[in-house]
Amino acid sequence: MKNLSRIWKTNLAINLISGIVLVFMEWLFFITKPSFLSTSSFSDKLAVLFYSTVFVFGMLLLLSLPIIIFCSFVQSRTRLISHLLTIIPAIMLTFLALLMIDNFTYTMFKFGISNSSGLRRVIYLFVWLSLFTLIYIKLTKSVFHKLSTDAPEHSAYLPVIITLFISVLLTSLFFRLPTELFPDKIEASSTDGFPNIILVTADGVNAKNMSLYGYERETTPFLDSIKDQLVISNNHFTNSANTGGAIVSILNGKYPTTTRMLYPPDILKGDDSYEHLPGILRENGYYTAQFAVEHYVDSTTQNMQDAFDESNGKKVNRFLPTNLLSERFPTDSRLFLVEVESRIIDRAKHIFFIESMENTFLQITKMQKDYKDIEKIDDSIRVISETKQPVFVHIHWMGTHGGRYYPDSTKFSAGIDRENQEPWIPDLYDDSIVDLDSGLEYLFTELSRINELSDTIILLTSDHGHQFTVKNRLPMFLYIPGNNLLQIRSSNTQHIDIAPTILDLLNLDQPDWMFQGVSMFEENRKNDLVFATGTLRSVGGKVGNILDDDYLLPPFYQFDYMSIIDCDRYYWISLEEHYYWSVRSIPSYAGTCNISDYLSKSEIRNALIDRLVTDGFLFDEAAIPELP
Repeated sequence: MKNLSRIWKTNLAINLISGIVLVFMEWLFFITKPSFLSTSSFSDKLAVLFYSTVFVFGMLLLLSLPIIIFCSFVQSRTRLISHLLTIIPAIMLTFLALLMIDNFTYTMFKFGISNSSGLRRVIYLFVWLSLFTLIYIKLTKSVFHKLSTDAPEHSAYLPVIITLFISVLLTSLFFRLPTELFPDKIEASSTDGFPNIILVTADGVNAKNMSLYGYERETTPFLDSIKDQLVISNNHFTNSANTGGAIVSILNGKYPTTTRMLYPPDILKGDDSYEHLPGILRENGYYTAQFAVEHYVDSTTQNMQDAFDESNGKKVNRFLPTNLLSERFPTDSRLFLVEVESRIIDRAKHIFFIESMENTFLQITKMQKDYKDIEKIDDSIRVISETKQPVFVHIHWMGTHGGRYYPDSTKFSAGIDRENQEPWIPDLYDDSIVDLDSGLEYLFTELSRINELSDTIILLTSDHGHQFTVKNRLPMFLYIPGNNLLQIRSSNTQHIDIAPTILDLLNLDQPDWMFQGVSMFEENRKNDLVFATGTLRSVGGKVGNILDDDYLLPPFYQFDYMSIIDCDRYYWISLEEHYYWSVRSIPSYAGTCNISDYLSKSEIRNALIDRLVTDGFLFDEAAIPELP
């Protein structure tokens, strides 16, 4: 009995210490850099430390249960037990040491695991193996000494009871069974008749640069050829100047100011994490996939829970510990654990040559030559052809992302030196749109080849305007097989209308929480105001640009400005220290507006204040100036 007590007590101690060290060092890293915890109070940060430590300690105990039970049957084999008990803590502490080394080398010398290849990748593997060997030997000696010491035991079964109690408590309070264990919850017949849906969001495309919308240059010959088969919104606008906020507003039908989701490291929190179009479609039998770009357009990074079955080349493993956490577990703590889990798994796969890490920052800001957009289409076709369920796919096309462009087309940019180009060259931009048109033609061709075009709805829009604007008209059109009747019911549409529109096409009810957007086919639809926002402050981070922590100040934090579009009028207000308004007209607006339909300047001001108050911002309303 004495040996049994020592074994279980030692297991408790070694897992508790390794859990505390791992969580504390990662927590310290996160609170000292720009992250989703940047705007949290210190008490909230301490709560993250506490809950995360409890979770990691509990998980280590759960993982060690098979080992500790086996050791209980070989109590006399002290050296063997010492080796077995230290395996899991040694692995965890080795990855912690590797993370700390990676953080240091990247901060000081701008190189790390994410941009390692070839020999450097082998060196990181050697470093991990060396660290593991060192830590494992040290821990084994310490555990062997502990087990060999003849110390008084108060209760032989107390450590056993504590271990089992913590394991059962953690499981019962915070874990949920994955829905994949209950496939009968969705009847097969419920998916009958549902079409595939492909949502394409092109980065930074203005409608005025597409011949589909009347541009004098033929930038979209394929779309021009099928124009009669498309349902087109002539005046569509974004709700965010930044990609993350724009894409999330498309997928959940909510304003960025409502969800506080605008730009990395912003994430969805609370109910917003679970309220989105992909989740509704999954509940109705859809297989969901996202092919975009990590960091900026990634449902996992943005904490969109139960949304996509695969995202950016990675199938979502719903059996990972953090994916099994129930809604009872505090949101910030779960997000912290997801980040830590991702940091460890991604680096482990990289150094063990299982899967290479993508350096998104380098791809976006430096290379900009190969966004693998055609591969995203190929992956979409693969998913549709291999999946028996209806499929919802989100493709984010990056070839139109500026300020430098490397299009395959030379229709308008022949003779321009791509390697030494200045930012935002119009001819290269137009050719990047030609590439987009060619990509769409390829998508249609491939869908036809696998006999799925007649059963697929395709919707294309852009995340924001050229050069991150919110006032420019964006493309927004739908290809709906067999449609001869549907038409857009108002002159202005916006991103938050897209999710309700898709649900309308599927005859699925629009949930109560998706009340800010309205289906574009709604018969009694009004020409609502378009609210948009954006940030002007970002800095280069380790894997991509992030918000500048120095400017995340109350009352509006990352939201540096707001805009309101009323028919063809554009109102813009700075939300930084000195509020001021700017009033302009929408460039190249399609159609005319009746003067009697415009809101007055005071009504515009009141609408802005109401929007900010409704979204929970605390500010001096009297400080918002009247419009000039």
